[in-house]
Amino acid sequence: MVESESFIKEVSEEVKRDNLFKILNKFKWPLFALVILLIGAVGGYEYYKFSKKVRAQKNGEFLVSAIENLKNNGQTVTEEIDNKFISVLVKLNEAKYFEEKGDIKSATAAYKYIISKHGKNKFFNHYSKFQLYLMDPAESLRDKRKIEVLDKLSVPDGPLKLLALEQKLYLYVKISDLDNIRSHVKLILSDQSITPEQVSRIKEIEKIYELD
Repeated sequence: MVESESFIKEVSEEVKRDNLFKILNKFKWPLFALVILLIGAVGGYEYYKFSKKVRAQKNGEFLVSAIENLKNNGQTVTEEIDNKFISVLVKLNEAKYFEEKGDIKSATAAYKYIISKHGKNKFFNHYSKFQLYLMDPAESLRDKRKIEVLDKLSVPDGPLKLLALEQKLYLYVKISDLDNIRSHVKLILSDQSITPEQVSRIKEIEKIYELD
């Protein structure tokens, strides 16, 4: 009885193996294609990661080289750069370099280049316009065009809204417009995104005009 059960078990396992081989033989090409596809996908992803790493390294080396050439030799990058982010960083460094050298014309040209080429990026757009304003700020309420720039930069969703509002505050301090000083101090200090440094600056103005 035991031998009979053992024999039946062996036959059953043999039948299972035979059925498995038949199934594998029947679907061997689709399975082979699936394996090749999986290997290709994994290989492609690894190559993508490697290629991305190489590009990032090259971009980093290019940026460092561009900054060093600018700092040491005054050489700017003239060729078109494929990577938009690197292109902006290069131009921002050039603009700051020219500002420090007192070459306002070249600095202005660099910021305007960023606005024209990369103006769709709100931060770079607003940052460049803000730097242009700082190089030539409004002196009175008659500088309507310059004040309009600050108005656009200080919109609620503007990335530099508090800095723009602070510049408007400085304008009102310059012309001793107490009502606008009071309202802008209150507006800036009530903003939750204000930095400790800015709080300190605004508090100083608040103290001078005895607004607290």
